[in-house]
Amino acid sequence: MTKRGKRSKALPVFDNQPEWGTGDLVDESLSDAAQAIIADIAEHHDGDLQEWFKEKLGSYRTVIRETEQGPARHEEIRRVRQLRLHLQELSRGINNLPPFAEGYINGACFRKYGHPFNGSFLSGFTASAAEHIDLLDIVEQDLEQAPTIRGVKPKYPRDDLLADTADKLRQSSLVKMTKRRAAGLARVLLVAAGVEVPEDIVEIEKLIRRAKKRGKKSL
Repeated sequence: MTKRGKRSKALPVFDNQPEWGTGDLVDESLSDAAQAIIADIAEHHDGDLQEWFKEKLGSYRTVIRETEQGPARHEEIRRVRQLRLHLQELSRGINNLPPFAEGYINGACFRKYGHPFNGSFLSGFTASAAEHIDLLDIVEQDLEQAPTIRGVKPKYPRDDLLADTADKLRQSSLVKMTKRRAAGLARVLLVAAGVEVPEDIVEIEKLIRRAKKRGKKSL
């Protein structure tokens, strides 16, 4: 009877994780009010404004749904850290196989792929794992530093949608449109689509500037 080996205590054990944001349809529906606004301004804009806005609105709704149904911030940080540690342990382990295991994996790799495991195959895995570890480390730091207000959901997705819509309206306009006019029209369109947006145009412009500034920082 073969005995099962014990799992190394150094290797993080993953608990059962739910899969967020999978299997749900994207809601790109538009209200009659939003369709009427787009139809009214369509002749003064280049391209299919309605299809563009439907895609943007659908993406926004998906993000909001996943934010509302997703885990708390500390849980996200824990899972990202857990995955990073798991990859680090895996990379160390695969690069330090015991002698017999190393011989067998080289033979198996040669039979299956035509080349030994040690060499480009192992170095490619190691390099890829290192890149993923670095990315997860950045994500963990970003999550820890991201501003949150207790009890209030972040409004970044809404502000990004607002800024993108204002830019689209201004850039696609067949006649010159000021930034303020684009911001005001974007607000009217979002409200008609059921998105809660402040009324004050000065506040709208401030939200758009902040969204653009965040976008530049993430590049």
